[in-house]
Amino acid sequence: MRLKEWYGYHFPELGKAVTDNLVFAKLVRMIGVRTNVSNLDLSEEIPDDIENEIKEAAVISMGNEITERDEQMMFALADQIITLDSYRATLEEYIKSRMMAVSPNLSVMVGESVAAKLIAKAGSLLKLAKYPASTI
Repeated sequence: MRLKEWYGYHFPELGKAVTDNLVFAKLVRMIGVRTNVSNLDLSEEIPDDIENEIKEAAVISMGNEITERDEQMMFALADQIITLDSYRATLEEYIKSRMMAVSPNLSVMVGESVAAKLIAKAGSLLKLAKYPASTI
């Protein structure tokens, strides 16, 4: 992920402590400059043991300092990641509801996402139904 690479120049220990990309983006948005981490409560995003590890690492971090412009750009990228993740979740819910209405049997057998991809690849539900089983 580009944000991990970019923020890693400033605070590389955060990328090692947090593996989930969405949580990483939220933490970057909360922390900003690594010197701010000691004043923040990160417990709503990560467990306490990882929070303590991050706070200890921030004190002895070997990362470079960043300018305010760099910080703003990282915040913008983190905001985009968070927004896109919420959009993805909304889209998944929409696909799930539509696939259960359009093709409930196929959706139950292979899942809504795979069913939608099969129908899209075939061109339509009717064309997919006409394919022999060996083709699918």
